[in-house]
Amino acid sequence: MYKIKKISMVDNGEVIYDYKFDYGINYFKGKNSSGKTEFYNFIDFMFGDSQNIKNKVWYRDSLNYAIIEFEYNKITYLFKRTLEKDINYFKYKGEEWGEPISLAEYKDKLHSIFTIDHTTLNRIRDFTEENLTYRTFTIFNFLGEKSFGNITDFFTKSKNIKYSTKLPALLNYVFNNNLEKIFELKKNLHELQQDVNLLKRSIQRFDFVKNNINVNLKKLNIPMIYNGKNNKEIFNEIYKVKSLEESKKSYKKPKTISELESIHNNLNEQIKIYENTIEDNKNFEIENLNRKKLVDNLSSLISDKSEYKYLAEPIITMADDLDKRISFNKYVITNHSINDLKKQRKEIKEEIFANESRFSSFNISEKSRSIALVEEYLSIDVSYDAIELETKQKQIKKLKEEIKILQNNDDNEKINHLSDFITELYKSAINVSDIVRNDEDLEGFYIQYHKKGNILQPKIVSSKSNKIENYYVGSMARHTLMQFCGYLGFLRMLIKENKYPLVPILVIDHISKPFDIDNRRAIGEILKKFYQYMDEKDLQIFIFDEKDYKDLFVTPNHSENLVDETKTGFNPFFNEVSNTKDS
Repeated sequence: MYKIKKISMVDNGEVIYDYKFDYGINYFKGKNSSGKTEFYNFIDFMFGDSQNIKNKVWYRDSLNYAIIEFEYNKITYLFKRTLEKDINYFKYKGEEWGEPISLAEYKDKLHSIFTIDHTTLNRIRDFTEENLTYRTFTIFNFLGEKSFGNITDFFTKSKNIKYSTKLPALLNYVFNNNLEKIFELKKNLHELQQDVNLLKRSIQRFDFVKNNINVNLKKLNIPMIYNGKNNKEIFNEIYKVKSLEESKKSYKKPKTISELESIHNNLNEQIKIYENTIEDNKNFEIENLNRKKLVDNLSSLISDKSEYKYLAEPIITMADDLDKRISFNKYVITNHSINDLKKQRKEIKEEIFANESRFSSFNISEKSRSIALVEEYLSIDVSYDAIELETKQKQIKKLKEEIKILQNNDDNEKINHLSDFITELYKSAINVSDIVRNDEDLEGFYIQYHKKGNILQPKIVSSKSNKIENYYVGSMARHTLMQFCGYLGFLRMLIKENKYPLVPILVIDHISKPFDIDNRRAIGEILKKFYQYMDEKDLQIFIFDEKDYKDLFVTPNHSENLVDETKTGFNPFFNEVSNTKDS
């Protein structure tokens, strides 16, 4: 059960004006420049929108603060917003106002109220990898004039990048029937990622120890390279140095730094050439695949015509040749080759680093310190499993691909139920709207919702092919009516599921604008049909319009005029309406 009871507007002299509301439909009539659009936006402001109204003509020097009072699940809350962003207040009914709170705290309070299930919210965040709050869900609450007629990406707020970037992931969650499987896979993914991080830290630790051992070996003139597996041999060499013995074992003459740098540069060039070759091969493969499709299509067109046989045979030969080219290009070079080269490059780089100490002289004290460091580092367990790391990284990649596929899978049954309801709402206006009547006369007329692109797509049965096809003919009024039904369909679905942080309201601005005298009556018929499925206590609707509610066939639970003998518009303390733009 939900109800905004009232919004109280208070001027600088603490004079109060109350806008009181009822369950169900609240209708506000206002002529041009009476503040209809401002009232529409003000409701969003009171629910935490970050718009700065301090310097707006409608509020500057006239409004001090406003209080919204609403009841939700039998608890009454009061929120006070001033024109200063971070001076706001909250309390339960019957309490005193506390200390001022910031806008962030204000929104946190609202978020905690509208969050039905914290577990579900955490799952939504895990699924979408977005910090979604009740503010994200206000995309379903506001139908504004600027977006009328949109049936593609049809929510008004989806034109705002703050919402448009989050909507696809949110819709993926709402229409997904693989949630349990996805969360199980994500749990496995998290565990694998932790294992990989531990292995990577082990490798970093090993690299640190290895580099320090090799640097100090050079200081001791020990011509060996520590590789993690030759501890015993290095201990023997250290013992000889400590015993003032020269190593009698013959080692291959070490390369000079200039030789090592030359090798390093050559490896860089080879790696660069190989990487460019792989990229070129990918482009060639795409081009060849496209050519093959064209050749196959042409071949299929002429293959059954004997008079074109002399043309078909060379084409088939060409297609086979393209197949061979594609297959050959895949094996020209492998990632394995590049990985080997990169491994060699890393080893050379380490050798260059280690050899930098070979051309410096060190005294006994410094050599003693190097011996101590080598012995200490050799005593550290720095073992790691490179094969295990590679295996787990492959598993992570595979899991991510599987999760992505499951996340993009749609619950078609749920989408079809939504489409059915939207179509039913639309058709309910058949007796009052020529637009709807004309559409109903088309065979198989149906409004199909598509999650991808957030589209309301009208469909009909083609008289020529007897198949279902998209129906593109439509006026702005027709599309606005579909859009209106789309909003109502989504709100019913989300409220019925009772698990999302959703404010159960719909705020509509200038809904009559796209319609002529007859077709605007469809609004009331659709709302009447909608409330046959929805309790008025579960969704509160606010309509701001210049037409009388009777012209729209709307039966409001509460109605009033924004202009009367006591005020000239939405803000009762503002008397310069003539200076504002039409709203």
